[in-house]
Amino acid sequence: MAVFNKLSLLSGGSGVPEEIIADFASAVKLGPYRVGERAFFFREGLRSTALPYGGFDQVYKRSQLCAARHCGGVDHFDTFWLVFCLADAELCAAKTIDGKYADAAMEALRAKLPDVRFGV
Repeated sequence: MAVFNKLSLLSGGSGVPEEIIADFASAVKLGPYRVGERAFFFREGLRSTALPYGGFDQVYKRSQLCAARHCGGVDHFDTFWLVFCLADAELCAAKTIDGKYADAAMEALRAKLPDVRFGV
């Protein structure tokens, strides 16, 4: 139950409804994401954040090449985000270092939310 103390709603406010907590516990885990029946869950630092369905109308995948410097030189890594928008305004970006998790989460959301626009 300790993990639920670190669960918050994207919209802020105090407290997380019990149905969202139960949804988090039963959600399908896809890497750093969880896809539930009522909300999408992602990590922000040490906290898990819930984005309830109905709070967004578009989802797309963003990728960026990031340089990491170390004693042996520089390595480049792809970083991916699932970006959630409402009325063409970006609400949040849920980060992952593996594109397969972003793709799997987007497909799971597409199956659950036929009225949401996917892609740019």
